[in-house]
Amino acid sequence: MTTLVLAQATELASPLLRLIAPAYAGVLAALWPAPHTPFVTAPTARRHLICLMLATEAAEKHGGRPPVDVDLLLEAPLRKAVRLVLDPAPEGLARALERLGEIAWTPEDYRVLVALLADPKPAKTLRHADRIDPLQVRTLGALPRPLRDAGGAAVRVSAAQAKLLAEAHALLARRLPEAVLAERIAVWTRAPTAKTLFNLVADDFRRELPKPPHPGTERLRPLETVAAIRDAARRYRNCLANYVDAAVDRRCAIYEWLPAPGAVIELTPDTYFGWRLDQARLENNKSVDDATRAAIVEELRGMGIHVGRSAWQIRHALERAGSPGFELESVDAAIADYFTDD
Repeated sequence: MTTLVLAQATELASPLLRLIAPAYAGVLAALWPAPHTPFVTAPTARRHLICLMLATEAAEKHGGRPPVDVDLLLEAPLRKAVRLVLDPAPEGLARALERLGEIAWTPEDYRVLVALLADPKPAKTLRHADRIDPLQVRTLGALPRPLRDAGGAAVRVSAAQAKLLAEAHALLARRLPEAVLAERIAVWTRAPTAKTLFNLVADDFRRELPKPPHPGTERLRPLETVAAIRDAARRYRNCLANYVDAAVDRRCAIYEWLPAPGAVIELTPDTYFGWRLDQARLENNKSVDDATRAAIVEELRGMGIHVGRSAWQIRHALERAGSPGFELESVDAAIADYFTDD
């Protein structure tokens, strides 16, 4: 029997056949009509080999290759049968077919498996695996070669995580010199967990903070690096580390008030006033006391930073001002909100 029969795929596939080979059930039912005994009773390696043959033929669209005698795929020694499907076949394919589980893979997963087995580094990883599953293959197939070859936590992530790593790697490769990127990848691959790995990649993906809007004073200094912001977050025991990306994108600038009791201050760009005070907090996000508040306001205004209602707040008040009973919050009250823990 040959795969010339494939053009006559049938819908008369049994539930069992659709369970163990869902992507190929119609064609297999044409090759071996119900109850499909030769296929369903064959060793799993043979079933995978037949499905691999179907996946390969589907990719080639019968590009002139001689049809395969499927009975030989069941009867010939496994290594010889493998060469009937792929010649040359990557080393280790015959053994890998014995560790793919009971359910047939998708055509794409088979094709990725073959490509990985032809590549020495991932082939070694797969050869040492007690069981090979499609998710593992998708992960290895999606990873950029430097990360895949280096091993570590990267080869243990999910396929979706691997695709994200590949996207980040491609963008960093456009930005960083090759030698620098290689150094960073070496650091990534030493990460003990996936969480640490992704945090390291995220750090490298960030650009340095832009120049602060004001160089600061003796009492009020800008936090000019990601490390400085994270250090302040640790010291003040707050969520300041979450502001790193906003600072990188120039959506805010972070300063530290140095005199006791110390405070962290967020400035944000304003469409009308330029940079303005957005909020200030003590350790553990506690509200700023009146004396410290007055000193900070004086220092900011001396630097040319706007302290008062934002342009948005003024526009919003103007839109409401025509309504009966309109009341306007005092500027002092508006400023107090910037220093108060809600």
